[in-house]
Order: sequence, then C-alpha cells, then structure tokens
Amino acid sequence: MKTLSISPDRADRSKSGRRLKSDMRVLFIGLPNSASRPGKAGLFLPLGLAYLSAVLKNHGYEYDCIDLHTEEILHPTHSGDLWDHLSHFDFSYYAIVALGGVFLNMTDLRYISQKIRNRNQDLFQIVGGQMATVMADLVVKNTCVDCVGLYEGEQIILELVQTLQERGDWRKINGLKYKNEEDKIVETPTRAKLQPNEIPRMPDRESWGFNILRKAFPKGSPGRYSAVVFASRGCPFLCTFCKPQSGKEIRTRAIDDMIFEMKHLKGKWNVQYIRFFDEVFIGSKNKIRELCNRMIEENLEIFWECQTQVRLVDKELIGIMKDAGCISINYGIESGSDSILKEMKKGITVELAHQAIESTREAGIAPGANFLVGFPSETTETIKQTRDFMLSLSHVNWVSPPEIDFVVPLPDTELFHTAVEMGVIDDPKKYVVEALSELGKHVKSVNLTKLSVEELTTTVARVNLQTRRDFYLKHPFRFCLSLVGLDHLRHDLIFHRFSLSQVIPIIEALAWVGVGKHMYRFENWITIFSKPRDPNSVFKDYICR
Repeated sequence: MKTLSISPDRADRSKSGRRLKSDMRVLFIGLPNSASRPGKAGLFLPLGLAYLSAVLKNHGYEYDCIDLHTEEILHPTHSGDLWDHLSHFDFSYYAIVALGGVFLNMTDLRYISQKIRNRNQDLFQIVGGQMATVMADLVVKNTCVDCVGLYEGEQIILELVQTLQERGDWRKINGLKYKNEEDKIVETPTRAKLQPNEIPRMPDRESWGFNILRKAFPKGSPGRYSAVVFASRGCPFLCTFCKPQSGKEIRTRAIDDMIFEMKHLKGKWNVQYIRFFDEVFIGSKNKIRELCNRMIEENLEIFWECQTQVRLVDKELIGIMKDAGCISINYGIESGSDSILKEMKKGITVELAHQAIESTREAGIAPGANFLVGFPSETTETIKQTRDFMLSLSHVNWVSPPEIDFVVPLPDTELFHTAVEMGVIDDPKKYVVEALSELGKHVKSVNLTKLSVEELTTTVARVNLQTRRDFYLKHPFRFCLSLVGLDHLRHDLIFHRFSLSQVIPIIEALAWVGVGKHMYRFENWITIFSKPRDPNSVFKDYICR
C-alpha cells in the first residue's frame, strides 16, 4: 500500500506487478479540514476514510491513499494550489476516486473533482462524509462527482467496487444520491445504521501514514504518541447547530475490540495517548464504567481524553475515569446563559455545567469547554453571563484557556434553517457553495443576533481578553509557557509512567510543539502583512449584514 507523500514517479510506475482484483484500484483522497487550525498539532487520522480503506483491505482490493490535510501541513505548496499534491498521479491507473473529509468545503471539492475529471473523463468519483451528506444535492449539482455516499460509507464503498468490477448498475446501490440523465436528483433507499459488528475491528492506519500522524501533540498532550479512536457512533442530543450523520442512536463498540485496538496501538506504534473522537463519548454511564474497569484490569497504563455532555458524567464516574488513565474531558457547554442554552436545545443548565467542571477538576482531570455565541437571542447581557461563568472557573487549570467562538450555521441544521427564515442567509446555495468555506468559528460567522457586527465582535474580543488575562493571572506558570509556545503540553505528565520508550516521543513533542508552533505563527504573520484583504470577498458580503 502506498501512503502519504507519494513520490512523483507514480505516473511512470509499471502495472506489471501483482495482479489486481480486476484492476479495481481505488484512490482515497482526504480533503483539507477547513475547521482546523494550522500546525503540526493539527495532524489527525482521517478516521472515516481509514475505516473505508480497511473494508477494501479486508476484502483484498488494492488502493492508494493521500490526505491533503496532512500534506498541506507537512509539505505546503508554494503556489497554495491543492492540485500540486495530486498532479503527479496517473489517474488512468484507478477505477474509482473516493473523496472525503472531516469538514470539507465545496470550493475544494469542486476544484479537485473538476481537475480529476479533466485528467480522466471516465474515472468514477464518489464523495462521502458528514458535510457531503447534508449538502448532497448541491454537491451533485455543482461538482464533477458521480454520486454522494450518504451517512456511513463502509458498505457503500465495498458494494460500489464489487458492482463496477462486475459491470453492474451502480445506481441500484442503496445510500446514494446522484444526478440522472434528465438532470434530476435521485436518492436511492436509505441504508440502516451499521451495527458495531458490521464495522471493521480497526481502521486502516498503515495506509494513511500513521507513523507521522501519531506524532500529533495537541493541546493537553502528555508528550506521547497519540491516536484518534472511536468508541461509539451516534449522538442522542438535539442541539440546533449540529446534525450528526451517525444518527441519534448510540452504537457502542464491543469492549473487547476497544481493548484490542489500544493494546495494538501501544504494542506496534508506541502509542500511549488515546484521543476518543466520539461525538459524545459512548453515551452511557454503564458502558463508560465497564470500559474503564477493563482498562484498569488490563493494566493498560494509557493516557486518554474524550468529549462528552455534562449530563453523562457524575463525581463517582469521573473518579473511575481518572483511575483508568483519563487526563482530559472536553465538555460542550456552549454558553453561560440558561436562556441561550434553552434556545440551543442543549438540555443542560449553567449549574449542572459548573458542577461537572468542578468535579472534573477535583478528580485531577483537566477539563476543556467549548463556548459559542451568535444565536438569534444573543445579547451583550447573555455574552456577559458567559463571561461571568468563565471567570467563576478561572481557578481551574483548563487544558487551554477557554474562549468564545462564533457559531457557524452548518447546512441542514435547525440553526441553518432559522438563518434562512430570518433572511440572514438569503441565498442558501451561494452560502454553501461559496461563503461557507470562508467562515469559521475562530473568526466570524453570519450575524443572526440583533447586535451590530461591530458590537458583537468587539464584545466577544473584549470578553476573551478579560477571561484570558484572568486565567493567566491565576496560572502564571502557564503564561510563561505560552510565551515560548510550550503551553500545549501537560508538563506534569511528561515523566509520569515514564519508560525509555518515551524518550524520543518527549523530545519530538518539545520540538514539534515548540518550534512548530513558532514556525506557523511566523508564517501567519507573513501572511497577514503580505496579503491585503479583498473588500469584495464573499466572506465580507455575509459578515457585514
């Protein structure tokens, strides 16, 4: 299997090697994650695509993989053109191109699919993932892909390869959306959600350059090689700004399989930091307790983090999680205003969130929290309530100082439809196809509030400055570390459970996080001062409403 950074001689490679399964070779392309900040700490395995390639691997099919998100971080092109990472491929060598991404944007997808189509008119293109699913109609109308694979793609990709291999009609495959000869959108019958035993036991990390990806040292890292892992799929909550493609039902993997995967990661890759990427970690107190007890019994001695909802933990359970190696829990709190939480349909209260954070802190686990503003009922008063909530917890040694981000209405969410009804998004197609790629929670979004854009942005900036200053006054050592770019690491854990196998990871963590962070900070300065903003950009069209 070829992995990341495929050499330019690919175009000249002979086909005389081992016979392929009816030449049904697939090229997986991971598109950049437009919601991620730059830098080596932003490296991560494209987990959805890795499960898809695992299916083909288990059935003996040949494929290649390239993740443009990783390529852009490790080998940024001077031209800034994504196609530079793909132009050396001989696309006649493949039968299918499968595209996907954590938070792909339409601009990248449209551009890459068009370039591939220009290179090979007959090459079958399919795209999948959460964003592709929720804006499937626009994808098939505005890009050169042949179809969108809706929701989970493991069975779809296998059936597609088998169908094309047998020269069958791919339009009869369930779970697809495509445009027919009459230019009409067709959706085939929906597939049932996959049960854990229908999903590969582990994702295919080897084919995605995991030897490099394990060296991501994100915020809160204990200086160990890390891996992203799913423990479950699904989210039962009703937040207006989110619509997970994995559905409302929590489907938890077998405990034996999770233990097997963690042992495999530790034994083969020296991974001792697991980052559970569930939308809501397992979703069951009993299941979390069962997993934690097994981790303790097996003496795994692995650090791990997760994200969950404050209703799904309690003081006793947090203590068990700590004993099992948990070092960080990230909570989607979103607001310090009960009225805004009610509008979001979070199903929690400020008091409940406060209790969860304090219980986490008391257990010796570093909490993290997400905060969002920009909902229709948002006012300066509700933003101040969020500020007061953050200040009341500034004694907490957070994974990173909490800050308020701007909510982005994602396609097909309740918030998106609200924005359309309000007239804030007056052209949904233009918003999804053009504007969405320019928006982000770390900068600005569309303004759904009754506040002016200037008042909203300056209030948020002032609050973030106040809370950050208050945090660093109470944690001066963290401030000193931030000055040299080393505040990403959990220094109290670097030599905890230390062994000789951790010497190199610790050295790399200091180098990647310290030097790497400054490198990207310097590059950002150059970008800021060398590229004047375009006053006619689509971004400005939407933010200046």
